[in-house]
Amino acid sequence: MSLPTIADLKRHLRLDPWPDTEADAELDGFLAAGIDHAEQYLQRSLPWLDETASPPSEVPVPASVRLAVLMIAADLYENREAQIVGVSRADNPAVTRLLNLYRTGLGV
Repeated sequence: MSLPTIADLKRHLRLDPWPDTEADAELDGFLAAGIDHAEQYLQRSLPWLDETASPPSEVPVPASVRLAVLMIAADLYENREAQIVGVSRADNPAVTRLLNLYRTGLGV
């Protein structure tokens, strides 16, 4: 699998799939931030390379990592405002669970 696209994010958000350059630019930013967040958490770039192969080859993005990126981008889309007053808010624990299996540098 590859990294999610704007079309994938629009499907995930149940938005109109037709191109809208103004909205697409905003969605592209959310998607880029979602990918960046996942890369920082995983401590590796997406997609990563299989260093055990000769020559090293690109590893397809796992479905759980792909979904986590979409969930992060969707959360950024839904919560665009700087402040939320009178509402309890917590990060979605599913994102962490989806990414944990592929995280590096845990010493295991």
